[in-house]
Amino acid sequence: MSFVKPDTWTAVDGLGRTLSDITRVGEKRPGKFVGCFYWLWYEIWQHSPARNITKIMEAHPEARNDFNHPAWGEGTGHGTPYYWNEPLLGYYQITDPYVIRKHAELLADAGVDVLFFDCSNGDFIFRDSYEVFFRELQAAKAEGVKVPQMAFLLNFDANENTRVQLTNLWETIYKPGRFQDLWFYWDGKPLIMAHSSGLNPKDPTEGAILDFFTFRRNEPTYFFRDTAFDEKTWGWCSSYPQGKYGVREDGSVEQMCVSVGQNANEHGLVAMNDYRGGVQGRAFSKGDYQYQYTYRGETVTVDSSKDDAFLYGVNFQQQWDRALEVDPDFIFVTGWNEHVCQRLREWQGSPNGFSDNFTDQYSRDIEPSSGVLKDYFYYQLVENIRRFKGVEAQATDPSVQQTIDFTRADAWDHVTQSYDHYVGSTKKRDWDGAKGLHYTSDTMRNDIVRSKVACDDNFVYFMVETAADLTPATDPAWMRLLIQTDPTGVVPNWEGFNLIVNRVAPSGEGAVIERSTGDWNWEQVGVARMHVAGKRLQLALPRALVGSSFNFKWADNTQVDGDILDFYKHGDVAPGGRFMFRFEG
Repeated sequence: MSFVKPDTWTAVDGLGRTLSDITRVGEKRPGKFVGCFYWLWYEIWQHSPARNITKIMEAHPEARNDFNHPAWGEGTGHGTPYYWNEPLLGYYQITDPYVIRKHAELLADAGVDVLFFDCSNGDFIFRDSYEVFFRELQAAKAEGVKVPQMAFLLNFDANENTRVQLTNLWETIYKPGRFQDLWFYWDGKPLIMAHSSGLNPKDPTEGAILDFFTFRRNEPTYFFRDTAFDEKTWGWCSSYPQGKYGVREDGSVEQMCVSVGQNANEHGLVAMNDYRGGVQGRAFSKGDYQYQYTYRGETVTVDSSKDDAFLYGVNFQQQWDRALEVDPDFIFVTGWNEHVCQRLREWQGSPNGFSDNFTDQYSRDIEPSSGVLKDYFYYQLVENIRRFKGVEAQATDPSVQQTIDFTRADAWDHVTQSYDHYVGSTKKRDWDGAKGLHYTSDTMRNDIVRSKVACDDNFVYFMVETAADLTPATDPAWMRLLIQTDPTGVVPNWEGFNLIVNRVAPSGEGAVIERSTGDWNWEQVGVARMHVAGKRLQLALPRALVGSSFNFKWADNTQVDGDILDFYKHGDVAPGGRFMFRFEG
């Protein structure tokens, strides 16, 4: 079993925001939890084609509130599903094992503790989907991923649908003890967000349900304010300043909400494309709010007036700042993968209304996108979870100060610091997406599972191990090492990395070291001594080039040079996405 420690990793996102380390956020804080709203409902739309609202709006902005405009597509009507934009992993089905594994790693690496599955409509519990989803989570867990646990959010009142849902979940999951290792517990019992008042305590089944769960009554409105602890109420999405749910006598708070955007404005709850405007999208804030960070030696100030402010998550950050100030036990984040919404003839007074999502700016997903949002909101989530929960300390290890003899099989045995990663991160893909789409991919080649680093006065030594013997070094995009020596971004770089090894195939002299001249443009600055045997690749780079403190990652068989989003989809990278291991010599 590997010991993967995501909160010791660092990253700089595409906007120049760098993740905080322990010196800024402190050590792990016990008793702090983060949950994320998650959607299983794609099975309802599996026979519908992918219709992209953002692209429709770019071509036909006049169609915004025109239900009969031909841009919405022939044969569409009231209730037709649309995507606000294309997810990074395509217009997928939630039962795609490739997608489930990617989500499991991304959410685990972010520090999400539990997923709340949206079952707030009708009597749906999406059993076909959760059966596959939970099995794949268990498989990822067996391979070392600290997967989020699970809970359900049901209808927002104690109606007959809620009673049916509770009974079905009890009979199919909880009573037989299925997937028990994935259950999320609160106050010593499995947590469920649902209204329990519709159950009959004298009925044997319903009485057992009442005794089995920790219930938190889910409050639907975005404008609800503080509740007392004994009310046992939690929220899921709130307008700023968010209310406090479960305020104790000492003033401490059990739960609060943080959301990317809210389908609300000065008139209250509205469609995301409300004809009057002013919707609380990604760029929205209240008052003279701003946040700042430093990049390339300059202070970047972000507020709602900034060009492309929606990319920077102004709304999201203002809500996080509010929650961090209050410091509840639990933060509920909305949300991860709510890509699909319905077009309605009229909703909350808006013709051609889209209730929950609309376009890039007027949506509330954190999951990386193929559009302009890329993965910006993901790293904003990671950063704020770190500020809330703290991170694990990465101790300085004196064993890294030594010379490595590549010819000795035990050369690395005395270097105790190890950088581990998951087995099987990139699964083979062969699965239907939205109607008419089928996704295939089989790019896992060298499964990177462990790395070590050491240094002496002259060289920095790298070792990387794979799950099976390495393929030939002549393979395309073979075992690349990317290094960041300047986290400020001042030095010319590609996505933060200013050095790369093995971008070009190794020669007889060794591995080519290159330096970025800006973006994906490289010039050779040296050659690294290289040794390959079995599962292990070793490199020795001049210390004068690398220094003694730096960040690094490995990548193999990525498919598109110069596109860091490809790191999420193809080959294997360690650590995932933009994350980097941190070495302090």
